[in-house]
Amino acid sequence: MAEMKTGPAQAGPSVARFDPSSLGDMCRGSVTVLDTIEDIEHYREAIEELAEKTAHPNPFYEPWYFLPLLNVSQKNRRLCFLLVHGTDDDGSGTPDTLIGFFPFEQKRLHPLCPLSCLCPWRDTFSWTLRRTPLLRAGAVGNTLAVLGNWLVSRRYAPKILILDDLPDGSMIVDAVERWFAGDPRLCHALEIHESHLYRRQSDAETYLARVLSGKRRRHLRRLRRLLEELGPVRVADVDECEDIDRLIDEFIALESSQWKGKLGTSMASTPEGAAIAKSVLKEAYRRNRLSLLTLRVDDRLVAARSAFVAPPGCFGFKMAYDESPPYARCGPGFLLDLEGIHRLHDNANLLGAGIEWLDSCAAETAALPLSMRTEALRLHRYLVAVRGGVVEIVTRRYAQVVKVLPWRMRRLSAF
Repeated sequence: MAEMKTGPAQAGPSVARFDPSSLGDMCRGSVTVLDTIEDIEHYREAIEELAEKTAHPNPFYEPWYFLPLLNVSQKNRRLCFLLVHGTDDDGSGTPDTLIGFFPFEQKRLHPLCPLSCLCPWRDTFSWTLRRTPLLRAGAVGNTLAVLGNWLVSRRYAPKILILDDLPDGSMIVDAVERWFAGDPRLCHALEIHESHLYRRQSDAETYLARVLSGKRRRHLRRLRRLLEELGPVRVADVDECEDIDRLIDEFIALESSQWKGKLGTSMASTPEGAAIAKSVLKEAYRRNRLSLLTLRVDDRLVAARSAFVAPPGCFGFKMAYDESPPYARCGPGFLLDLEGIHRLHDNANLLGAGIEWLDSCAAETAALPLSMRTEALRLHRYLVAVRGGVVEIVTRRYAQVVKVLPWRMRRLSAF
């Protein structure tokens, strides 16, 4: 169950007495608001440079990934992409350096609530699996301070924003907590949700001994033998691929043939979705950022798992497996995940990049990553608002009110 916390209460007059100098050497910078795709394209190179030096990677907010999706996701949506320029936390660097990128969209906090908020942007297909903003390493504190000043100084609504998918224990969460403690103009609510993390160990055997019981490992070996009875088994990644177009087409077709295709949530559920998926996967391959691990019996693709490399980590994207009885009973998805764990440890420089962990980007209840993970990945979601009036009241009580709504109404919440 999600965990909820609320910031300490403060009297209204404290806002008027706020002294910006209380934030120390922070607040050196400015915010640029982008609301069209053309404006975002103009800053593409700067955002890509920021992504290479970010405090925590997020390939889903890099231009090569989100711009193709943005082109088909903008209808009737109010973009508010924020670029924060400024110096590092210690004052070094130039004020025109891009230190933060927050892809927001303006929407209602809930259809039943009259207040608007700035919510992290997500595409129409829900392929934006992580919504962590891009924050420059060494400048996280200043980025947040400048963002807070911008939010407070806005003349018009919304006075509420949401920060999502901030990994527990990271420098970003530490900086956010210091930000709230040092800026009494803001109040906040916190929710913590979980995903699954695969963290590299000293070797594959140590990893598997940590996450799987002896009985479970024997069962997986038995499934492998059953699969080998159906034909020669071969595992490969994209660095062993001769025809990337054919491989991606096979992968998209396999995902469409399983339950996702029946529900209309696969990549190929719409012609537009299939074209964008292929474009994004090919661009990731061109940049040496794609891992597409495949499991074949003879020449038949029976399981495939895609991920985007973002050192020092890797982010899961889509997984598919053959649901026809001869292959499904062999657990091809589990066998492929097992092979991925071995490859991560046999070759620490996966696809030429040092990888220490893989974020599954899967739901908390997903069976496969839950059984193979080394640890829970706790992600912080903050509802941040300017103190005073209805906005503060809603921020403090919103989570408790939404929690009592029926499930179909809760899922409409922006937070």
